[in-house]
Amino acid sequence: MCEPTTIAMAGLSAMGSMSAINEQNEAAAANRRNAITAQNNKIEEQGRQYIEQNRSLIQGGFDSVLAGRAAQADAYTAAIANGVQGNSVRAMLSNQRMASQRNTQRTNQEMSSLSDQTDANFRNIRAGTQGKINSVSTTSFGLGDAAQALTPIIRNEME
Repeated sequence: MCEPTTIAMAGLSAMGSMSAINEQNEAAAANRRNAITAQNNKIEEQGRQYIEQNRSLIQGGFDSVLAGRAAQADAYTAAIANGVQGNSVRAMLSNQRMASQRNTQRTNQEMSSLSDQTDANFRNIRAGTQGKINSVSTTSFGLGDAAQALTPIIRNEME
């Protein structure tokens, strides 16, 4: 039959295990909250950067279109004023339109690249957050904890 002190030691051991488990789980929960808060802040900042860079590309593209149209109008006016007509004017206007289209295409490519890079940054942020969350594990009362708590009783019975 077990002595009361042996049973008390087993109970204290189990309580100590439960306390350590609770502390570990609280630390894991706090780590998770902090990691998600940091992730949300990074995603918000990345979103703001994307908006600003995209806005800059759009404005640059718009400025390029306006500059191309102004150059086209100036070239057309100069050509007419100098007596150039027909195919020469059409060829010059065609060259101006192609240059403008190339600039628009470049702007669209840069905007697409920016979007792809931002998506990759979001994935990296989420992966980093998951790594931080996984670095502090949760635990529960298991067979090893029960065995540790029962060790004093088993020793007492063996003696």
